[in-house]
Amino acid sequence: MIRSKISGWWAVVRREVRRIHADTNVFLVILVAPLFYAFFYGSIYSPKSERDVPVAVVDQDHSQVARDFIRYLDSHQLVRVAEPVADFAAAREALMQMRVHGIIYIPEDFSRNLKSGRTAHLPVYLNTSRFLIANDISKAVNEVSGTMGGAIRLRYFESAGYNPEQAREIVEPLVAEQKALFNPTDSYGDFLIPGLLVMILQQTLLIGLAESMAREREDNTLKDLYRLSGKSTWAVMSGKGFFYFMLFLAYALFFYTVLFALFRIPFRGSITALAALTALFLLAVIYLSLFLSSFFSKKMVAMQFLVFTSYPLFLLSGYSWPLDAMPGVVRGFSALMPCTPYLQAFVRITQMGAEWRHVGGELLHLAILALIGLGMTRWRLRRLLHAAVSEDKR
Repeated sequence: MIRSKISGWWAVVRREVRRIHADTNVFLVILVAPLFYAFFYGSIYSPKSERDVPVAVVDQDHSQVARDFIRYLDSHQLVRVAEPVADFAAAREALMQMRVHGIIYIPEDFSRNLKSGRTAHLPVYLNTSRFLIANDISKAVNEVSGTMGGAIRLRYFESAGYNPEQAREIVEPLVAEQKALFNPTDSYGDFLIPGLLVMILQQTLLIGLAESMAREREDNTLKDLYRLSGKSTWAVMSGKGFFYFMLFLAYALFFYTVLFALFRIPFRGSITALAALTALFLLAVIYLSLFLSSFFSKKMVAMQFLVFTSYPLFLLSGYSWPLDAMPGVVRGFSALMPCTPYLQAFVRITQMGAEWRHVGGELLHLAILALIGLGMTRWRLRRLLHAAVSEDKR
């Protein structure tokens, strides 16, 4: 009995490999698309952080202090002073034409206030329609103004008779020390590329296997598959998904070793914990794909339906927007998607150095999704296979 089931399972595996080789669409989705998209998206974000963001400076003070400020700002790695502007109207025109992404306005009393120990206001106008760039400009201006303003105030109090230590305490009565623990360079690439690689794995597996399963119904070959398996629903399910599981496990290994090294993405946590998570994740996606595709009788319809789920699932995963900030109904739906717990644990392992004990909840979550998917897929396929055999007998 066991030997017969294993023989039927192996026959289904070999048949699936032959069908993949003969089906151009499935072949491209599971064997070409994962590598193409991984290198393509990775190369887009390989610089990881923006540098030399252009800004305009409107200097109404025309003092040496103002010129020093402009020079220091231009030497900052995040921004560059793009072009001289005579007034605010010219700077605003440059901003509207996207030649610059921010305007720094130096008022007439800028140096006088600094030298006299009074507060010097420095208006900064940011193009917040591009918030990442705006954050870079804000960070650069704050760093330059903080450093330069502190030095000027320090000299002022020293000239007033305070010794250097007293002057420093007056200038900086409270010093906050920020320590970036996991992404010290504020790299957008280190944040985004790993999430994109996970979504590439999920979506190409989901779409490729769904196309293959939907084609069985389209070609009316479910009865042949059932007979080949020795009339075992288990052999059909596991045999159909086995090649995909092994292939995408190999992709995951390639992504998290070769591509992480190529794009200089850190990996700080437990490799074994990530391996267990990845195996459960792939199983959950395989069962989800088999279950969903069993409702489509046309391969093209299955592909059209699933191909448009990529962006919504990425948004629902909590990777780009916190789960806690989502409405309760949306959060409940996202919990049904394998990518949600996987990405939550994936980030903590690769970026934060998490170990087994830190991702136990996500392991359990994925295991439950895989078991639910197994049960639902078995129930659905059993009905389809029996219906196909009964119809053939009539």
